[in-house]
Amino acid sequence: FLILSHLSSSETMMKFSGSPRDSRLSSIVPAITVSFGIGVFFATHILRLRDRERLRKACSRTQKHLIKKSQRSALGIDLASYIPLWRDRKYKQKVVVLGAGAFGTAMAFAAAQGGNDTVIYMRDADQCATINKDHRNPKYLSEFSLHVEGGSEIRGICTLKELEEELATPGVVILHALPCQLTPPWFKEHKDIIPKHALICCTAKGLYLRTNQLMGHAILDALDRSDQPLAFLSGPSFAKEIMKGNPTTLVAASNELFQAVRIQQMLSNFKTMRVFTSDDPVGVQLGGALKNPLAVGAGMVSGMGFGTNTLSAMVTRASHELRQLCIAMGGNPRTIDGLAGMGDLMLTCFSEQSRNQRCGQRLMKGERVEDIQKNCTVEGIATADVAIVYADMCGLELPLFRCVHSLIHKKITPEEAVLDLMGRSRNR
Repeated sequence: FLILSHLSSSETMMKFSGSPRDSRLSSIVPAITVSFGIGVFFATHILRLRDRERLRKACSRTQKHLIKKSQRSALGIDLASYIPLWRDRKYKQKVVVLGAGAFGTAMAFAAAQGGNDTVIYMRDADQCATINKDHRNPKYLSEFSLHVEGGSEIRGICTLKELEEELATPGVVILHALPCQLTPPWFKEHKDIIPKHALICCTAKGLYLRTNQLMGHAILDALDRSDQPLAFLSGPSFAKEIMKGNPTTLVAASNELFQAVRIQQMLSNFKTMRVFTSDDPVGVQLGGALKNPLAVGAGMVSGMGFGTNTLSAMVTRASHELRQLCIAMGGNPRTIDGLAGMGDLMLTCFSEQSRNQRCGQRLMKGERVEDIQKNCTVEGIATADVAIVYADMCGLELPLFRCVHSLIHKKITPEEAVLDLMGRSRNR
């Protein structure tokens, strides 16, 4: 109607104008624009009405379902409670744990709890015999039994021939729990027995110091393969608390998300262990590795005699620096907000079970790094050096990382570190 009215008015104007074509165009364009806008308005209104009706029907169906369920419960018979949940129907996998230390033992126990066929590899024949006979690890966490009620027994192996036979199982998952600095050399030496399609799940939280690499890159270089399936497991998890059955949550990350889901299904038992998934292996590795020197710094705060105010401030700013480095190296900053970042950071900074935290305290008491590391490896000491390399490479200031590094190497005194951090310009 608007178009016709404008056309009729345009014909009238043509009689008094010298250019009929121009006047006709100038009158049609506004009419078309107005008509189009009105059409869009009514179409949008109709779509909203349709969506509102769909939502009403969906709510109605949900309400009917809840009424039926409550009626069944009221009668004392709820058939749904007798139907096995899908999550309890787990696919049994072959799991080979490399390393029978504290965390390797805890991971083997968690995998066995999940109903998987679990084997743990070590070099010590006596340790292996004790695990198979007494179902205890005589060297680590010996107070806990490795017997899993209702699950398969954990078997120990100690020869490369046995390891090769176990790894030949189709669909095998390798849970790597070796020390970080021994990992690439071990994989390079034994790459011929590692199947190309076996999923390697790395639980070591550290960096390879010789090449300043993330553990995933170092493993691929050692295997001389670019397509080896890799996943990374991290999060707040002390081995002793896993063995006690304390509720524990972890995150499994992989570039191929379905590989992380495999780890999730393998370890989650819906009672004491729950695993989340992520497609950000860079962020998960950085969070797990670089919280170590920050935990040394937390120990230094305690060793200086400061209280909860200072420690909380240090942990908060440490997470900020960790986010900055994660973004610069291609990770997702949300990963640092989760279990692999803040979760692990709080665990190691606030608990005296952490070797890194205890190391920081001892350094402030005047002990030497060499003496502290005689009986145990403190990942935060060496990782602090790599953190500075990463910071320089990315052009980041990271004052907390630099202060911890300087205190470890006795470049500054504790008093100078406090003055440097507290005397910085605003918002830095």
